Amino acid sequence: MAAVQESAGRWRHVVVGVDGSPNSLAALRRAAGQACQRGAGIEIVYVIPAGSEPAAASAGYAMLAMAERCVAPEGFHVPSRRTVDLGDPAEVLAHRSAGAELLVIGGRFHSGHGNLLGGDVVPYCLNHSSCQVDICADQPAQPDEADPSACAGHSCERGDNRACAGR
Repeated sequence: MAAVQESAGRWRHVVVGVDGSPNSLAALRRAAGQACQRGAGIEIVYVIPAGSEPAAASAGYAMLAMAERCVAPEGFHVPSRRTVDLGDPAEVLAHRSAGAELLVIGGRFHSGHGNLLGGDVVPYCLNHSSCQVDICADQPAQPDEADPSACAGHSCERGDNRACAGR
């Protein structure tokens, strides 16, 4: 596994929001590639509503693990950590962007909310994040990615993070 470069005593990392959707899995692939190129780590974040039962956090960690195996069956080849946080996804991701080099999120080009990039998360993050925001929008599901749980127990051969192997 590659060593993460330290800058002024802080962990260099890319933050990615993952909810299991095809766009969030594309964001996870892109975040892994960006982390590799930058010599940084990756923080994979799933947000559950405030006041959720403890089982929701456990389910969130399980979903992140399955998403990770689906996107990068052989690992990311960069340091990573999974985070399940409570609150509003837009606010949590914007807050987690503090100190990050990049925030990568999924979005939709067409939304029922009337926003060009869909929902409330993308516009909020664009306006409140402390770093550059990269958006993966309208990504088709890869085979076995429509439901990350479909990847449990077998490999989904893909991922643009192979360039990191051996670093």
